[in-house]
Amino acid sequence: MNFLKRLYIWCRRFRHRRGYGVHSPFAYGLLTDVVYEQLPYYAYDELKAVRRSLPRKAVLYPERVDRLLFRLVNCFYPQSVLEVGTGAGLSLCYMAAGRVSARCVSLPGEEASGVVAAEHIDLCENATLVPGPLMETLCTELALEPKVDFLHIAHTGNYAQVFEKFLPHATEKSLVVIGGIHETRAKREWWSRVVADERTGVTFDLYDVGLVFFDHTKNKQHYVVNFWE
Repeated sequence: MNFLKRLYIWCRRFRHRRGYGVHSPFAYGLLTDVVYEQLPYYAYDELKAVRRSLPRKAVLYPERVDRLLFRLVNCFYPQSVLEVGTGAGLSLCYMAAGRVSARCVSLPGEEASGVVAAEHIDLCENATLVPGPLMETLCTELALEPKVDFLHIAHTGNYAQVFEKFLPHATEKSLVVIGGIHETRAKREWWSRVVADERTGVTFDLYDVGLVFFDHTKNKQHYVVNFWE
């Protein structure tokens, strides 16, 4: 993304910084303690070395987003992490490092290079790459893990189908991270429907990714966040 576009987005979101104006204790805690957390976590240096070994075009997200994935897993402590759309496998490595006892599975589908991803996912003892047709492997994984704690919908054109397939497996503890929610007009419109859907709970728009929670004991609300700092 070029500098001028990044500056424009930052200016538009300036008033949505660091929890300003957020009254929900849950949302404020998530923003201040996880989204904007600046501590140098134990795995950051090792993961940065993996990042530097990859071609730039193979990396799905800026480093700040992958580190956020790490912190989200580290905070919510899921038993299992499911990723759909793999890229080079770097994002799964960050999530797997966030909780080394979690079962982390990535489904590359037909759109990603499983060879490149496998080289890096093999570095994580708790991470597995499952190749094959995306919707078939997704159904298999959902049968093995009927309750999904953490779902990352990354690089896949089947994002809407994946989300619908997941919904019956969501619990009040589930979190879905959706990449590229502003990358196309169609995806922006779909994201707006996800936010408004009665089946979803609190949602966050961080521009690069969207966060969807399913705890309906909390008031349904949507937050726009300036995650460019």
